Amino acid sequence: MEIALYILKSSVIFSLLYLCYHFVFSKTTFFQINRFYLLLLIPVSLIFPFIETNSELITNSIFVVQLPVMEISSQQTTGLSVTSVIFGVYGLITTLLLMQYLASIIKLLWLIKQLKRNKKTNVAAFSFFNFIYIPHEADENTRQFIFSHEKIHALQWHSLDVMLYELYKRIFWFNPLAWVALKNVTANHEYIADNIISKENQTAYFDVMLAQVFGLNSIGLVNNFNNQLLIKKRIAMMTSKKTNRMFLWNYLMIIPIVFIAITGTTTLNAQESNAKKVTKAKKIDGEVYNVVDKMPEYKGGIDALMSYLSSNITYPEAAKNDKIEGKVFVSYVINEQGKVTQVKVERGVNKLLDDEAIRVVKKMPDWTPGEHQGKKVKVKMNLPISFKLDDKK
Repeated sequence: MEIALYILKSSVIFSLLYLCYHFVFSKTTFFQINRFYLLLLIPVSLIFPFIETNSELITNSIFVVQLPVMEISSQQTTGLSVTSVIFGVYGLITTLLLMQYLASIIKLLWLIKQLKRNKKTNVAAFSFFNFIYIPHEADENTRQFIFSHEKIHALQWHSLDVMLYELYKRIFWFNPLAWVALKNVTANHEYIADNIISKENQTAYFDVMLAQVFGLNSIGLVNNFNNQLLIKKRIAMMTSKKTNRMFLWNYLMIIPIVFIAITGTTTLNAQESNAKKVTKAKKIDGEVYNVVDKMPEYKGGIDALMSYLSSNITYPEAAKNDKIEGKVFVSYVINEQGKVTQVKVERGVNKLLDDEAIRVVKKMPDWTPGEHQGKKVKVKMNLPISFKLDDKK
């Protein structure tokens, strides 16, 4: 599966499921269910793009083994395609964000080490897995409430949820809903702990929450008891009426949403390729097929193939001088090992252009071989390469 399409599919599924949470479930008091719902968004969005519904439900068209036209301009000065630039920018930003994520973890671990040695002060109450820190300035009653609260975070491994979402948002940084969802995750953690602890003495617990003025931690990987931005929402949630248990049936609505997401992304996959499935494969030249159950795939997808061609094909200078242009149709066979074989010109323009097209196709790296009825087979491919002279003098 092409990487760009996979990322798009995953983002669409995540966004649909998150919006369902935001508009339907975020105001409920089913905090534990909401926690697992938010957690499941990530694996579901990462796995479901690989699931395809029966393609015959989508189209009955015939699989055409015809690759997109590759156009080569006489004024081509660089091998970089738009796709390459986009992937380059995406890769750079993602790498920087992952490095920042690693730096945050190191910074947090260093802070914990300093706190254990009593070398750090003026830090707000927080927990990170089994480590719980409470400022020494807090009175005994306050310390007890805060400790009980943070212990819930530790026992329920809330830090793992936060770290997972922090990692996810850095890979899918372009999706604003990934960043918003993380805020919902941390808020829901607080609701869970508040709901448990406030049952002992709600009034006293409110007083402790309102008295927290120690400040905020700068590291986002921890559970902060005194996150002042959340205190108002936490109090409102604790005093709100418990959601009717009949509302639990509404969680079943995620089933049709997931089905719609899978069907929609499968349609995208069908539109991405010019090849479509038929009931029987057709043999040509003995054991060579031009239609099979699973078509050969250039590693990285069609965009990677176009990038390879644009980076390696050179418009022959002699053809430029003689003002020769046209479309060369090249055929080749991807064998059982994924190697490019039997390269030939099906319809040529001029020996100069024909030879250049043949040269680059023969140099192609190995493909993922095609399969038919569970076996790897040879598949014939057709590739049109258009050589076009620039009109500028």
